[in-house]
Parts: sequence; C-alpha cells; structure tokens
Amino acid sequence: MDTAQYKNRLRHYFDGVGFARWSAIYGEAELSPVRRSIRTGHTLMLNQALTWLEELPAPPAQPKALDAGCGTGLFTLEVARRGYQVTAADIAPQMAHATAAAAANAGLGPQVHCQVADLETLNGSFDLVACFDVLIHYPAQPFVTMLSHLAGLCKATLFFTYAPYSPFLAAFHRLGGYFPQSQRRTTINMIRDQVVQQTLADCGFTLRFTRRIGVGFYHTTLVAATRN
Repeated sequence: MDTAQYKNRLRHYFDGVGFARWSAIYGEAELSPVRRSIRTGHTLMLNQALTWLEELPAPPAQPKALDAGCGTGLFTLEVARRGYQVTAADIAPQMAHATAAAAANAGLGPQVHCQVADLETLNGSFDLVACFDVLIHYPAQPFVTMLSHLAGLCKATLFFTYAPYSPFLAAFHRLGGYFPQSQRRTTINMIRDQVVQQTLADCGFTLRFTRRIGVGFYHTTLVAATRN
C-alpha cells in the first residue's frame, strides 16, 4: 500500500467509526479493558510531554505551536493554556472540528486555529511542533519523510511518538489481529530506534528526552528533540 492509500484509509477511519471510538477513549466514557488501557497509556504519554515542556528552555514571547494530528484537542488545549498560539491540524475533518469546539468551550478559541490537512501539506514556522500517535501508522520510508517535514517546520522543540520495534511487540501486534474488529486499532508500523535517531541528526536536531510507554495495548516511544 502506498502513502496515498495509507492516508485515504486513515482519513476514512478517523472521520467515520474511528471518530466515535477515539472520542470515547480521549473522553470519560465507560470503556472495555482494551480501550481503557489505551486511554491510560495515552494520558501518561501526554502528561510526560507536558512535564518535559516545562523542563525545556522557555519559549519566546508570543510562541507558536503546531499540533499535527490533533485528535480531539487534548494537547492543543494544554499548550494554548500555556500561552501558545496553536495551529491544530488533523487529516479527519471531524477531529479538527472537535478540537475547534473544545477550544471554544474552554474559552481558548482566539488562540487556536484548526485546519484539515495531512502532515505533508502543513507549512509555517513554529517554536513547538508536536505529532502524537500519527507517525505510528506509516512504514519506515514515509515515516522518515513525514518526520523530516515536521522537523523543517520547527524552530526549537519537536515532540513525537513512534512505535518501537521489538520481537515481543511484533508478536503482540500479531496477537491483536485476532481480537474482534470493534476492539482493534488501525495498523501499527514499528520503527527501529536507529532510524529515528538518524533522521533527527540529519534534520539538525538533538535528542533531549525519550521514554517508552507501555500500558496494556498502548505501546509507544515518546521523544523530545531540540534544534541544534
């Protein structure tokens, strides 16, 4: 499957049945044990990113942030509350609209600009760029292309997640294929750590923090990198 097919499949999923599933995971609805573990892992990941953000050098006056793959806006709102002007983008219109509604309800509408876009069409210059649980859907070559593009938009701090490769997780993902369709996530593509490290170096970034997060059916590596 080529990159365009991947994008079309993701857009269809997250703008359809996936929107209801992930809105529930990101919210407070009652969940199955599988989805509850994903919510717990995702929350842990976001909280770690916010903790790192406080530990990194303070942003300039009137900082700008990009939340690429914003989902329902959990990270967008937290960054806006910290004084950033945030561009929140998602490939799925329903996700972008949900973020816009959440920002308005939180009184943060003037600080948040939402748009429907895939990663490779985004442009601009931002002090902070974040891309959580999006790159996990793409194989190595599109992963490198997309991460490089996001790095090119970033002046200072880059946050992202990827699915780390290991034999155990490879077997774990195969096991997940036997679960009922209603309980499955979309396809996950594992990336070797060396690919991530080389891509960051090629883009002029230094790896500052990294943490593997594994809770039930949520397994990811969170990265914070800064421009050299």
